[in-house]
Amino acid sequence: MRKVCGMGLVVLLVLAVGLGVAMAQGKSPVVTQTAFAKIDTNGDGIITVAEYDAYWKGRFSDIDANKDGKIMAAEFEASSKQQFSNMDANKDNALVAQEFVAYYCGPDAKAPKKAKAKPMKKIDANKDGKIGKDECVAFWMARYSDMDTNKDGKVTMDEFLAAAKKQFKDLDKNGDGVIAVQEFDYYYAAQDAKAKK
Repeated sequence: MRKVCGMGLVVLLVLAVGLGVAMAQGKSPVVTQTAFAKIDTNGDGIITVAEYDAYWKGRFSDIDANKDGKIMAAEFEASSKQQFSNMDANKDNALVAQEFVAYYCGPDAKAPKKAKAKPMKKIDANKDGKIGKDECVAFWMARYSDMDTNKDGKVTMDEFLAAAKKQFKDLDKNGDGVIAVQEFDYYYAAQDAKAKK
């Protein structure tokens, strides 16, 4: 009995040390590196529209690395590279649809073989205030398909960064090469308005 308890204590100690090392290196355990885990703030496995909106509004401070109240192109690119790395579960420098969908919709979400021809404009398609797995997958598969410019079934870092550069331009409303918090808020408010039509 004492031997079994001692072995259990060793296993717990190894797990605690491993977690401590990951945190000391500034890395979160894999499960918390997904957008899904960050969006689902109450951890109930269901993403509400309110949680989803709050996550995107909060992204400004995540991207603004030096906390000066504006996002430079270099900060946006660095954040995009980190996001790509978090999505790339097998670390092969390419995203397959399943990695992309699991990152946004949860580990049990399944990517279809092909995205639907007509992309969903609104993530909460049935307007019930919750984002179901099917809604989430359909929404993000359309974005994945757009990024896969050569249609080879993979999104490379170059394709991902090209999409990020386009998004930076969309966010930078006045074209001065800097995203102010007002531009960021305006962009996401406009996206919400389009989705509600």
